[in-house]
Amino acid sequence: MALKKPYLISVYALIQNENEEYLLLRRSKYSRTQPGKWDLPGGKVDPGETLEEAVTREAQEETGLFVEPQAIAGEVTFELSQKKVIAVVYETEARVSGVKLSSEHEAFEWISGFRIAEMEELPAYFRNFFRKYLEECFSFQSFFA
Repeated sequence: MALKKPYLISVYALIQNENEEYLLLRRSKYSRTQPGKWDLPGGKVDPGETLEEAVTREAQEETGLFVEPQAIAGEVTFELSQKKVIAVVYETEARVSGVKLSSEHEAFEWISGFRIAEMEELPAYFRNFFRKYLEECFSFQSFFA
């Protein structure tokens, strides 16, 4: 049985600053996928690359920050027009200094997890990820309506 759409494995980094805010990047308005939407640093895993190597490389390429993957925070699946994506999201430790954006993004912002979970400008799959992640991290029953 042939797949209707190929699968792609990608990785994303949860990068926090000293105020426990997360780094989000706004995709370029010229981006092929999700133009102008907010996103976590990350991208596809290259052939022969481990997930940890990929998340370190993607974060460095997109933000100029060096991150060390710590633990898997969760996963996200979504579909694009030409492929299905299975994304692994990592908690990271980062040496946060100046963020240097790649040409893929036009802005960055440090935002609280609770605010991220409600952001309409973030794709629904990442909003839902943050809701679940925060509920697990803080052992709340459910604080999102």
